[in-house]
Amino acid sequence: MADYQLTTPDANGPVIRAVDQASIPNDPANRDWQDYQTWLDQGHLPDPYIPPPEPPPPPPTQEQQDTVLYDHENRIRAIEGLPPMTSSEFKAKTTRA
Repeated sequence: MADYQLTTPDANGPVIRAVDQASIPNDPANRDWQDYQTWLDQGHLPDPYIPPPEPPPPPPTQEQQDTVLYDHENRIRAIEGLPPMTSSEFKAKTTRA
């Protein structure tokens, strides 16, 4: 683990100092940035940028859930040799109280 970590894919962005997790902006007047530049000049390399994890997909909408249930119901009916249920029949059967 290096003393610094990149916060963007671009090496010129802010960095995080490992010892205290301080964010150090790319500002030549900033003392911490100057220390970082000196550290780089000494041949050190920062840890690479690690992108945040992808957010989980949103939960299915009620309409999407109802479509899955409707299709499932009609697959069961087909296995049982029954005619498919219409969407209005399905809605009447599954209306939530």
